[in-house]
Amino acid sequence: MDVNVAAWLRSVGLPQYEQAFQDNAIDIEILPQLTNEHLKELGLPLGHRLRLLKAIAEFSNGTAAPTSGSGSATNERSTLDAAPTGERRQVTVMFADLAGFTELAAELDAEDVHGILGRFFETADAIVTDHGGTVDKHIGDCVMAVFGAPVAHTNDPERAVRAALAIQAALPGLSAEVGRGIGLHVGVASGEVVAADTGSAAHRDYTVTGESVNLAARLVDRAETGEVLVSEAVQRAIGERFDTSTAGEISLQGFSRPLRVWRISGAVAEPQSA
Repeated sequence: MDVNVAAWLRSVGLPQYEQAFQDNAIDIEILPQLTNEHLKELGLPLGHRLRLLKAIAEFSNGTAAPTSGSGSATNERSTLDAAPTGERRQVTVMFADLAGFTELAAELDAEDVHGILGRFFETADAIVTDHGGTVDKHIGDCVMAVFGAPVAHTNDPERAVRAALAIQAALPGLSAEVGRGIGLHVGVASGEVVAADTGSAAHRDYTVTGESVNLAARLVDRAETGEVLVSEAVQRAIGERFDTSTAGEISLQGFSRPLRVWRISGAVAEPQSA
């Protein structure tokens, strides 16, 4: 394996994938060509795909090049020293991911795939905005949305869950429009994050980082097609305003103990004012 790629993986905090990159002959020339679908095929969870795709984009723009030896540590320290001060916020994070999109993409030409994705993002983004959330980013065929930053409401968890259900409800119409069955799985989690402008001198984005982001990413990976899975913090916050059922305690990668997870099947009460 190219030593520079190994050093780069260490610099972004994901050295555990060195062997997978080596086994799949991913070298420094292939790195900028990796997509979300490629990383899915390698078995990476959504949170790690997010981190790698962001790092790959910075590398491709020439703002973060892989290095080896002591230079890698020096560059890491410089990046940390230059990092902007973030703001701690209580937020709810939602990941909404198309189901079976890899198979769909294999059956259609690139223009059709682009069109389906475009309509999905238009629909999901509008629903997120209508519910008071912010679209943080698109990752492959997934929407990441944040409720509580930069604008906060007293009922952000409820807004996030209602947005998730509204996106699910919009899929039959979208499927009919594009002439293909489209499924969705959603993960929602609440907690404290650090919200800040992050990136490089060439490109910066306002985003959030923290355990609740990782948890929501794990939940969307575990959700079945048509499911909305939420963390216990979200379930406590939304009370009896939704039909909920326990999905039990689930072991999730990156968490030291099993976490209780809840399934949302619908709303039973009107939204609270905020």
